[in-house]
Amino acid sequence: MEVKQAIQERHSVRHFTDQGVDADQLKEIIAVSQKAPSWVNSQPQKVYVAQGDTLKNIREQHQKFTLTGVQPTSDVSPMSRKLWSEQAQKNMAEWSGEIPETLGDDWQGIMGEESSQLYNAQAVVYLTLPKGYAAWSLFDLGAFSQNILLSATEQGINSIVAYNFVKFPQILRDELQIPDDEEIIVGIGLGFEDEQAKINQINSKRMAVEAILKMKN
Repeated sequence: MEVKQAIQERHSVRHFTDQGVDADQLKEIIAVSQKAPSWVNSQPQKVYVAQGDTLKNIREQHQKFTLTGVQPTSDVSPMSRKLWSEQAQKNMAEWSGEIPETLGDDWQGIMGEESSQLYNAQAVVYLTLPKGYAAWSLFDLGAFSQNILLSATEQGINSIVAYNFVKFPQILRDELQIPDDEEIIVGIGLGFEDEQAKINQINSKRMAVEAILKMKN
């Protein structure tokens, strides 16, 4: 598979089948992803992968916290949509507005149920940075994450990057023995797409390249 094809074919899967992900494939994905650029070769990230009973425990506790109204305490706090740029808010609104057309009137319930179940992901990759990390490390981690997504796509493994994976860091620290001097930045769910699930028909559109690109000779 060519890189261009992997980029174009990859999309966020919000309901995975029960088919597991091979551990050797996961190791290869992470190894390949290490070729991402890194500021002065600092390589600040750590990688934790949850599968099997560990992921089951995380999922059950996540669902319990969600149902009982426990407030999220993610290490990286989300920002209110109202504080984003006008263009970003427009993009978000257009995407959200199209979801009911795909899922129907109970779209919020369906989305909520899937997120509480962590999308039935069969493996979740958690990426951390040391506390006090340099701003450039976030760029490094973004590049590393994209490599994970594309490497997984090449192997026929689907993915989703979601805030829900990291909204309750206390669960992750306990289950994965993540030390307090590391911040949990992002979670990536992996598995195989359930092609019968309507929720997987949700698509996000991108702006025309002319809207973001400025070229000068």
